[in-house]
Amino acid sequence: MSLRAFVVRTPDGWQVMPGGYARIGRTRDASAIAMQRGGSVADVWIVSDAPVAADTNVAAPETFRRSELGVLPSRAADNLYWLGRYVERVETAVRLLRAWHLRLAESGTADRPLLKSLGKHLALHGFDPVQPIAEALAERVDDARSCAGKVRDRFSTDGWMALSDLAAAAAAMPGPDHAGDDTARALGQFLRQIAGFSGLVHENMYRFTGWRFLTLGRALERANSMSWTLATFADAKAPEGALDLAVEVGDSLMTHRRRYTVATNRATVIDLLALDDRNPRAIFFQLSEIRNQIAKLPGSDAAGPMPQLPRRVLELHTGLAVLSPDELTTDGLLKLRIATAGLSGLIAETYFG
Repeated sequence: MSLRAFVVRTPDGWQVMPGGYARIGRTRDASAIAMQRGGSVADVWIVSDAPVAADTNVAAPETFRRSELGVLPSRAADNLYWLGRYVERVETAVRLLRAWHLRLAESGTADRPLLKSLGKHLALHGFDPVQPIAEALAERVDDARSCAGKVRDRFSTDGWMALSDLAAAAAAMPGPDHAGDDTARALGQFLRQIAGFSGLVHENMYRFTGWRFLTLGRALERANSMSWTLATFADAKAPEGALDLAVEVGDSLMTHRRRYTVATNRATVIDLLALDDRNPRAIFFQLSEIRNQIAKLPGSDAAGPMPQLPRRVLELHTGLAVLSPDELTTDGLLKLRIATAGLSGLIAETYFG
C-alpha cells in the first residue's frame, strides 16, 4: 500500500494532519496499487486515546428555523410529471396483459373473439402478448427510472429502489412457453410491486410542488387510458365478455358486485368507471384530482381571468358531471381521450416551457 499524508500551514509552522489516503494493492507488486490493476482506496483514520471535541458548522438547536423548499425548476417538474405518466402507463399495460393471459388459460386458445380484440388493443400499447413481453415491459419501466434518475435529489431512496425492483421483475418475466397461468401470476406479482411504489409515493413523499406534478401525471394518464379502454370494451360491437374485462382492468370487480344488483351491462360499467366520483379508477375521479392539483400550483390563484389550463379542466370536469351513462357514447369517450391528451400540452406550455 501507499499512504498519502496531508500537511497544513499554521501560525506555529507546518503540521501533519492525522490520517490520510491509502491506495491498497492485491499483491506485493507495487504496480498493483493502480486502480486499473485491481487496486482499491481507503481513508486512513487515527483513533484518539481520549474524547475529542466535535467541530461542526451545523446550527445549534436553539437557532432552529424551518426553511422553504424553494422554487421547483421546470425541468424537475417535467421529469416528475412524466415519471407519474410512465408508471401509470406500465400499470395499465400489465393489467391488460394479465387479462389476456387469464383468458388464454381459461380457453386454451388465442382465437377467441375477445382475445383477438384484446390483442389488437395491446398492440396499440406496443405489446404483442404472443411474443416475449419482458423486453417491452422493461423498456417502459426504464423510461420511468430515467425520469426518476434526473430528480434523485427530490425523490426518495425507497422510491428509487422500488423502481429498480420493478425493472428486475420486468426483465425476469416468463417467456411465451409459459403463457397463460404462469405469466398471469407473474404479472399479478408485478402489479403488487407497482402498488408498493405507489404506496411509497403516497405515504412518504413530501407534499411539495413536485409531488403535485407527479400526481398530475398519474391522474391524467389514468383518465386517458380508461377512456380508451371503455371506448374499446364498452362499445356495443365489442365481443362477449368485454364488459367484464373492462371492470377487471379497472380493478373494480368487487365494487361492481356490491353496488349493482345486476350483471355487468354498459350502463353499470360506464357509471362505475367513467362517472363515479368515489372510484379512484373512474375518469371523473381523475379529472377531480387533476382539477384539485392544478388549483394548488403556482399562478393558479392569480387575480384576473381564469388561465386556459384550469378553465379547460373545469370544462371537462363539468361536462362529464352532467352526463348519464347512456349519454356517454363510444364517440364521446374517444373525444374525452383526445381532450385529456390535450391537457398534457397545456400543462407543458404553462409550466415546462
